[in-house]
Amino acid sequence: MNPLIERLTAKGVEVTKIEDRGQEARQTWVAHFIRPEQRTRLSPYLWEDIVAGTEGCLVGTTAEHAFERAGKWKAMLFFQHSNDVLELDLTQAQPLARKELIVETMDYADIYIVDPAYTWTYVIPHEADWGPYFLTKLRAKGDH
Repeated sequence: MNPLIERLTAKGVEVTKIEDRGQEARQTWVAHFIRPEQRTRLSPYLWEDIVAGTEGCLVGTTAEHAFERAGKWKAMLFFQHSNDVLELDLTQAQPLARKELIVETMDYADIYIVDPAYTWTYVIPHEADWGPYFLTKLRAKGDH
């Protein structure tokens, strides 16, 4: 993961590494981005669940543009198979491209980025031919 941190800091991102918060981050992500009826049968990879049945999920170049436009002064980056979490301060950062976020090590290969309130997520799966994905928080009935 050190090459990822180096690429982020080279782009002006302030990175704080936090250990043992990955499980909590994944659970909170599921609560905000996966429909309740899907939560009982989650796929091995969380990103597969937003691909499979989430209305409004942006894919590919459209997702990249949405991520570029997202209000992201602070964000959190976590992984499918690691309990490491990176808190990101993006206030002085240059724009980030997908290729700069990719990690080859399997524990860190699936990347999930969220804003602190989990109102949006940007996901880069380990499958090079899939994604990236951008999704805003699911709204409950009555939300505006």
